[in-house]
Amino acid sequence: MQTKKLRYLLLFAVIAIAATVVWYFAYWVKTPQYSLGLIGTAVQKHDFSAFEKHVDMETLYSSAYDDVVVASFGRERLSSPILAALVQNIKGVAVPILIDQTRQYVNGGTMEEADPSDADSPMLQNNGTDIVNNLKNKTGVNSMQYQGVEKIQKNGSIAVVTIKVFDSELGKHFLVELAMQQLADDTWQITKINNLKTLINERDQALQNKLAELNAPVQKQIDDAVAVAPQKIFITSAPYSGVIRLLEADIQLTNNAVKELQYFTGVLELYNADNELFYSGNFASSKDLAAKQAAVYKFNWELNPFLTDDAKVMNSDFSKVTWKASLSSLAFADGSTIELLTQLPVKAATK
Repeated sequence: MQTKKLRYLLLFAVIAIAATVVWYFAYWVKTPQYSLGLIGTAVQKHDFSAFEKHVDMETLYSSAYDDVVVASFGRERLSSPILAALVQNIKGVAVPILIDQTRQYVNGGTMEEADPSDADSPMLQNNGTDIVNNLKNKTGVNSMQYQGVEKIQKNGSIAVVTIKVFDSELGKHFLVELAMQQLADDTWQITKINNLKTLINERDQALQNKLAELNAPVQKQIDDAVAVAPQKIFITSAPYSGVIRLLEADIQLTNNAVKELQYFTGVLELYNADNELFYSGNFASSKDLAAKQAAVYKFNWELNPFLTDDAKVMNSDFSKVTWKASLSSLAFADGSTIELLTQLPVKAATK
């Protein structure tokens, strides 16, 4: 009798376990996490059909393009009808290029830089491919490594899945919010990166921090070779326009090197009373400066009152403004150069 009861108990236990496994599997295949796994498998198996089922590339890249353009140009500049129209025309070239590159990546495992010759229209070739490459660079897509799901917010047939990625180029983790839509078969599809503009800003800051770290010893070499002494700064009218103003600055350079300076570039920065940077402008000169000699160089930058950043400069009380000038590259008569990095060094491939 006891043996019979034990058999029934074992049978019920097996049935319960089997039912739980079936229920869990049925639940699991309907989760966004499961569909993320399907996307990964599609890439590994070079199954583009499965990949495009779970990634709405047209919507994803169209939204990503808009976010990168805003991050690159700013909403204020995009308010120009001419620029806005050009950006939309280029979008019609850039999105198909991104989709085609993704197809190549999934099918062959590589994603090459966009070739300008891929664009049909000569006028759009450089612009379209430049923005495609800029999108990939700004998002760090080529150096991002998936680290797992951090959080899921699900509301009916829509969800936001926050994943953690590691940027091997910057050595830093980022959180990416993926918007997902449930399909008819209860699997899910990625439609958008919700926080792409924030991600771009965070990555840009991390990149600047990394470059500043690498450039510190180079900046010292530049400063030791050529000393910079700001002289005066002021605003004047532009002789060619009744609206445009000119920010003018006199900067003294002293060449401490034992060779002639033939070319240099630099950056002027303006800080408000709270020591916050509110304007920066680049300058350059090919006027020779002999060894152990000093000279004053004059530079100017156009200010448009219809642009917020420029208007801030025009309306500033310069008695409360701190300004700095620093050099970023030097070229000497003997052919030697010193220059700050503008992008991270390419890491050597490991065998």
